[in-house]
Amino acid sequence: MKLVKVIHPGNENWLPVSRLSIHPGILDILEELGVIEVVNEQVEQRSLQRLNKIIRLRETLGINLNGAIVIADLLDRVAELEDEVRRLQRER
Repeated sequence: MKLVKVIHPGNENWLPVSRLSIHPGILDILEELGVIEVVNEQVEQRSLQRLNKIIRLRETLGINLNGAIVIADLLDRVAELEDEVRRLQRER
């Protein structure tokens, strides 16, 4: 089992695609699906955490790309709902 972690050092907003250890074909598919945005061969920093989650799901659990994208979306939605619940509890 191969773990892939996308790390973005520094305070820059964009990371060169060449620094990612991800097959270019996968990046093209993710871009076509609107999961990430690639501009001038660079990926925006805010996309990296989501990209990391998708790649981890694929590599560690053997989930196909579409399934990993859906799961990542659902995990993000769960996190948003948990934040909303905490906010509402504080307002009581």
